[in-house]
Amino acid sequence: MLFFTKLLFSGLALCWGLSQVDFKNLQLVFKELPLNIYAFAFLVLCFSISLNGLRLYFIAKKLNMNQSFKFLHQITWIGIFFNQLLPGGIGGDAYRIYTLSKNSNGILSSAVIIWDRILGIICMGLLSSTFLLVINLPQPIRIISTIIYSSLLLVVITLGLFIRYPILQKYKLVTNLWKIFATAKDLVKSPFALIATSLVLALVNFAVFYFLIITLKIPLNFAESSVLFTLSLVVVLIPISISGWGLREGFLTAYFSTMGLPSEMGFTLGVLQGLLMLLTGSIGAVFYLFAKKLKINLQTP
Repeated sequence: MLFFTKLLFSGLALCWGLSQVDFKNLQLVFKELPLNIYAFAFLVLCFSISLNGLRLYFIAKKLNMNQSFKFLHQITWIGIFFNQLLPGGIGGDAYRIYTLSKNSNGILSSAVIIWDRILGIICMGLLSSTFLLVINLPQPIRIISTIIYSSLLLVVITLGLFIRYPILQKYKLVTNLWKIFATAKDLVKSPFALIATSLVLALVNFAVFYFLIITLKIPLNFAESSVLFTLSLVVVLIPISISGWGLREGFLTAYFSTMGLPSEMGFTLGVLQGLLMLLTGSIGAVFYLFAKKLKINLQTP
């Protein structure tokens, strides 16, 4: 039921986005699309996902989880496959937690994946928030940006207070959450490699999005593009669509309209970004099939 609800929302959001664009201009945008730059964006995105595997390795190492980089790199790619090509089934993070928990404690496995997510969002938020100081945005966009960044800051503060002063410990769910977040004390010990990887990963993700901006000849600089990417990422995290489809395109279409830019550019940007994720999901599928084949071969006498 939840899947069909998300599917309906994605469909309606895509229809709304299409209703805001000029189809003649949309056709022209796709016709003049420089595929070489788009292909380069895809390669950089692949590098970003592999770098994400390295960050996962650093987090696991900090939490004394004995897993190889090869294994963590593999499940990072497989997680992309589950997120992008199997939106109605198990999520990529759930798959990674399940796979890690086979050889480790469930709380520890959950902590590794959750901190990977949290660090990614925090680092992108911190970097892009500094760009807000040097760019001019229309008042509605600035208000929305302030609300979103303030919400991220509030989440970080709340998380810190929960770690420091856990409450409602009589409930098992709360106790388990505290155990997960309490692992922060291990992450802050000599965190240079972890922080450096997270910051580089954030910049690489900004670069991928900026290549799409260049591909579509959108008049936004790197700082403006990075803020837009962070805002769209936070919006897509809302679990009301299928892999962000419709929600991403609708947000970018509305954003571009508010900025006084052609709506079809925003819609096309969302579609191209979604297609990039689908392409990386297909690579993740190869990792998944290879992992299953290897497991079968190992079990064969």
